[in-house]
Amino acid sequence: MKRSLLLVILLAILAAGVCVAGCATSLPAGTSISTSPPNTAQQALSYPTPAEFNGTLATFDTYAEKARQRWNVPGMAVAVVKDGKIIFAKGYGVKTAGGSDPVTTDSVFQIGSTTKAFTAALVAMEVDTGRMNWNDPVIRYVPDFQMKDPWVTKEFTLTDALAQRSGLDEKWGQDLSTLGYSRSEMIHALRYAEPVTSFRSQYRYQNIPFIVAAAAVENTSGKSWEENLKTRIFTPLSMTSASTGYDAFRSEPDHVSLHMIGELPDGSLGPVAADPDWQFNYATDTLGPAGSINANVKDMATWTIFQMGNGTYDGKLLMSPENLAYLHTPQILIPGETTADSKSYYGQGWEYQEMNGTPPIVRHTGETLGNHAYVMFVPRENLGIVVLANEAGPSLPEDVGNAFYRMYFGTFTPDTHAESTDPLKEIKDFLFHPTPVRPEHPVPPLPLESYTGSYTSDVYGQATIAAVNGNLTLTLGKKPVTLYLAPWDGNSFRATCPAWKWGPVYDGRVVFSTHPDGTVRQLTTTLFLQKMFNQDATFIRAGAA
Repeated sequence: MKRSLLLVILLAILAAGVCVAGCATSLPAGTSISTSPPNTAQQALSYPTPAEFNGTLATFDTYAEKARQRWNVPGMAVAVVKDGKIIFAKGYGVKTAGGSDPVTTDSVFQIGSTTKAFTAALVAMEVDTGRMNWNDPVIRYVPDFQMKDPWVTKEFTLTDALAQRSGLDEKWGQDLSTLGYSRSEMIHALRYAEPVTSFRSQYRYQNIPFIVAAAAVENTSGKSWEENLKTRIFTPLSMTSASTGYDAFRSEPDHVSLHMIGELPDGSLGPVAADPDWQFNYATDTLGPAGSINANVKDMATWTIFQMGNGTYDGKLLMSPENLAYLHTPQILIPGETTADSKSYYGQGWEYQEMNGTPPIVRHTGETLGNHAYVMFVPRENLGIVVLANEAGPSLPEDVGNAFYRMYFGTFTPDTHAESTDPLKEIKDFLFHPTPVRPEHPVPPLPLESYTGSYTSDVYGQATIAAVNGNLTLTLGKKPVTLYLAPWDGNSFRATCPAWKWGPVYDGRVVFSTHPDGTVRQLTTTLFLQKMFNQDATFIRAGAA
């Protein structure tokens, strides 16, 4: 789901192994698996001795707690893995802001988009069985899959579904989950999505293509995505805390609360705990294969160990070394995360970053409407870290994870300026910007009955404008959400949504368009999560030409 403001990225391509009997690995034509990292211009590094490493962990432990306090996050859990073992695991802070129940290494968090790597792993396992191949068109396994361009529909492969190069706008259609639409309905809606780049030409982060990939796995395996996770990953890796969906999360006796930056009683901004019964907590369920796994930090550490184990765990082969390596292989450049000193790419549910002077890393962030996760590992060193935090927004997990990386390789330098300033300033400014001022002499709207009636969107379904107590309401979604409209200027209305309690108070716009004769033909409304990307939804009035 939402990516963080601080991003550092990933991967050394894992060494290719010999395929065991019964393995049917098929990589796309032209793909090569290298046992050497792409970045060969790396300086000689001095690696820490065991005693120095213990000292690094002690320094890191102190840094982690100071960072948590600096970012003002209620709680987090951290685990470090090295050479196939968990060598450090600790909880920091509390489960709920203002409470006293501490976070432990058993506390369960939502891991958000780090779920994507699990879905990619299931595809790799299906490729191992011979039931599918990486370069197979998705439509072969998901007949209802269709993109706007028929050629793209035919060419869109399983690799494309996991590589963030669909050509769609950033996080297109994410509010379909907010509005209660099912996974199959989200897949169906793709046919109406207008591309913003040519196919495979540019990176754009997406969620729905991972739902498509999961549907392909379900259709070839005959089992649900959830059952595949349980039998092929959770159980073999002994991830006993792992589950999917919000009900499973809240039923865990030892789970953290969900928090978002909001206004505190004293007027300041800080972590505000979400109502456990908030209707939008279930949005992650629909996004499932893109972001609905729950787990504690120890189980996520085990998952990280598996990523560096050539496809085996506890002596059992779960995935061929070739296909595990393919998951970490760069597919598309990420320009926004590339600098003169490093290049970042998206692979298959993982990101990869070539570093300048230190080994490449594989990583991914994850965020729900109240938790934040970061998984990062260094294949060359068999080293990794997992950081889970119980607040959406702050980039604490990336800060802590990347600081550990630099400490290990001796490149960490304390930033006294950063440590003395508010790291949340950018987020606060972005979320809590000044409210627009209504024009001093606004044009009056049409009579309210001129707007009322039914409207339709190919993507977002039905919407209804009604006159209630002298004002208009807009109700939309499969699980209906109501916006309350107030005149703003002419056919523009300000929209509020008391049900939406994530971050700042919802402040949207609904704009009606008219025919030349002045009759209303359509409306365009601000959405919820997609509001951050300036993505609106347009509905056509029933009967409008």
